[in-house]
Amino acid sequence: MRSICGRRRARIEKRHNYVYVPQNCRKTVSRRLTRMVVALLLVLLETEFLSSNVIGFFGMTPAFPDSTIAQATMTTALPRTYPAVQTITRFLKKSEVGPALRKRLAEALVRSSRKHNVDPRLAASIMIVESRGNPFAISPSNAVGIMQIHVPTWARTIEEQGINLFKIEDNIDFGVRVLKNYVQRYGHDEGIKRYNGWNPGSPQSVTADAYLQKVQRIYLSSSSD
Repeated sequence: MRSICGRRRARIEKRHNYVYVPQNCRKTVSRRLTRMVVALLLVLLETEFLSSNVIGFFGMTPAFPDSTIAQATMTTALPRTYPAVQTITRFLKKSEVGPALRKRLAEALVRSSRKHNVDPRLAASIMIVESRGNPFAISPSNAVGIMQIHVPTWARTIEEQGINLFKIEDNIDFGVRVLKNYVQRYGHDEGIKRYNGWNPGSPQSVTADAYLQKVQRIYLSSSSD
């Protein structure tokens, strides 16, 4: 039997029969596989670029009733040389966030901020105030993880969307979504205070104002970087 995979074939003599062994088949398959992989990577990169530039408001309420916003958390890593990641990494270092998770935190902050159209420096400032990058932080009021998500408020959404609050990427992405909603609905300063649990009927105005000032101080400390 002869193969027509390639024009050049090696002839191996076995007893008195000739068997033609294709030499170029492996190269042809390898080239095709390489082209397929490159094409797939280009599609994925284009998709990530397009999705990262979509600006939308999902009208979030504590129960997240709109099922269209239930999205799986994307963990595709951004390049370590991506300028925004480098900037946030330096910011976290300046704010004394430990080196072990610094790059991973920066990547997650930039990714989620791009996806939800939030200033990554603001998201990082809130993360620093809330937990200083500790993924296992738990407050006395049952706020959990990097962005200190308040479980009593968001329990149903967390369960419905399968969010792991102890996973850095899940916690940051959820926190950025909450922040985006509050800032867009109530304005910058009030939105930040509401992220900390304040509302007009609560008696915690002094605490909320102090929280806002702390976030602003950290944010402005890096404005010259």
